[in-house]
Amino acid sequence: MLDFDTLQVASISSRLAFALVFFVTLLRNPREIYFGVWAGALCSSLTASFLMVADPPGIPLNAVKGSVVYVLYGASLALSWAGLRLFYGRPARIPQVVALALGSGLPYGILLGAGASVAWGLTTVFGGIALSTASCIFEILRTPASIRLWTQYIVLLGFGGYLFVFLLTIGVIHFASERLASPEQGVYALLFDLWCGVFIQVGYLAMVNERAQLKLSRLAETDPLTGLANRRGLFAAMRRRAGRMPAPPRCAILLADIDHFKSINDTHGHEGGDAVLIGFAERLRNVMRKDDVIARWGGEEFLIVLDQADSIAAIAVAERLRRTAAGQPFAVNGAAVTVTASIGVSVVAVGEGGIEPALSRADAALYAAKRDGRNRVCLDRPSGPPQPDSRSARAEPPCGCRGVMDAVPIGGQPRSELA
Repeated sequence: MLDFDTLQVASISSRLAFALVFFVTLLRNPREIYFGVWAGALCSSLTASFLMVADPPGIPLNAVKGSVVYVLYGASLALSWAGLRLFYGRPARIPQVVALALGSGLPYGILLGAGASVAWGLTTVFGGIALSTASCIFEILRTPASIRLWTQYIVLLGFGGYLFVFLLTIGVIHFASERLASPEQGVYALLFDLWCGVFIQVGYLAMVNERAQLKLSRLAETDPLTGLANRRGLFAAMRRRAGRMPAPPRCAILLADIDHFKSINDTHGHEGGDAVLIGFAERLRNVMRKDDVIARWGGEEFLIVLDQADSIAAIAVAERLRRTAAGQPFAVNGAAVTVTASIGVSVVAVGEGGIEPALSRADAALYAAKRDGRNRVCLDRPSGPPQPDSRSARAEPPCGCRGVMDAVPIGGQPRSELA
């Protein structure tokens, strides 16, 4: 038979251990305020547990002590809610935290002081903490898919267990109140509280660790200057896309290179060159669609994979990008600098297992655009079986695509122009 006092010591010890872990982690990561809030939630419930150490299970608390204890338990759940909001980048809303904490305990003392039954006093207690618990569940479930974590469902399981028991207890209070007075019920309640609490606290730590790992992965796949994907990020995106689609997607490759970038660096310094790269990347984002993959391929070279695009659509997008780059000067160290780009275009042919053959053709088309005067779009079409690499051959695709573009409607101008 489980002993109530032993379980009480185990519950207090586990909360104390988790609170210390959160405090130490906060000291190492002072910007992660939610660690301190979650530690405060544990300290609040610890204080309530210490106040109830000498009280036998199943015996109702008097009005004053009950108000204090239940406000502390309510504050624990309200602070958990605030910590979750901070974790997901939302404001903590202090007035709501205070209201949830006080609403869980003050009505108990007021009702008992006014002569109401303990059953109705406890109903307000469990109703208040059930509301706080439901608020925690709502914060977890409302997270968008882009920041959703697998480990948050561990926390959700703990809060879901709490909510179920709190609502069940309200029914038991009114229809089987004698069960609450039995010692066995006190043992089971404490055991369930210990189980749910461990799920929640371990889940918090797992959520933080999972998000940190995802952040590191994103950093490894992102160009730090422009915020675009790097080479590793581009191929990772293509692998994810291939995993979602049963058949290889119809796509096109754009390889864009900023013209005379070395002279920009020589004239305006590397800081000016970086400003041009950042501005060009922003104009790329404004031109491309949401499902297109954009990457900084290296130096002043950018690679775009157009989703579901044939050669006509690819030329249209490339020409729009070329016009956008040259259409408005970039502000570089206070000077207006006109920037143009040469763009090589190719289409992934049917039967090609990846983008590498099309990338080689786009590279050859880019070389031809540079050779024929820059600030132009060139298309290279696949011919015959895919070749392993055409970079050394540097085929000469047809250029002068701007003349062809007169017959191609170009809809949608860039959403903004970054200086």
